[in-house]
Amino acid sequence: MLRNTDYSWGALGRGFHWTVVAIVSVQIPLGFWMVDVYEEYTKTFVDDTLVMQTSNAHHTLGLLVLAIAGFRLAWRLSNPTPELPTNLLAYQRYLARVTHVALYALMFLYPLSGWAALSAYEGEFPIFFFGYDHVPRIVPQVIEGEPFDYPFFAQIHRSLWRIGGVVLLLHVTGALWHQYVARDGILRRMWSGRA
Repeated sequence: MLRNTDYSWGALGRGFHWTVVAIVSVQIPLGFWMVDVYEEYTKTFVDDTLVMQTSNAHHTLGLLVLAIAGFRLAWRLSNPTPELPTNLLAYQRYLARVTHVALYALMFLYPLSGWAALSAYEGEFPIFFFGYDHVPRIVPQVIEGEPFDYPFFAQIHRSLWRIGGVVLLLHVTGALWHQYVARDGILRRMWSGRA
């Protein structure tokens, strides 16, 4: 079944979820590697091939997450959201909702902050999407030290990574708690659509 019901996630909603999980599991280590590659490159400025390859992959995956987040939010707003188990306490329901809202916010803010940082960068560094290197800037280029410069957005990007790590840990912990402690079928419902 493609659409959600009051009791289960549809195939498209589950597909969005697990696609983002797969991208993020690659994107986080790729981002750290990209930074290491760039720092190594700045010692010699000899060959920027690996810098461009890692940047292309990181930018592309970030923009994919942003696009999927838009489709996912539109799909969620046009479908019922499966009900939480009735045995959850009030604070557990609240925590589940806050965590989901935070995850949706991060799916937009994290790639947007990276895109903004690249856009504000005063040098000539391309923004990639599947090798296309003329992705438009979403904020003006700014000389470093001016308001809303590259370091400003880069700091937001790094801070969101730390916040995202905490929120993701809460989400994964909650999913595992549902699976192995509460045994209420929440994880199975997101995996297969069946409770």
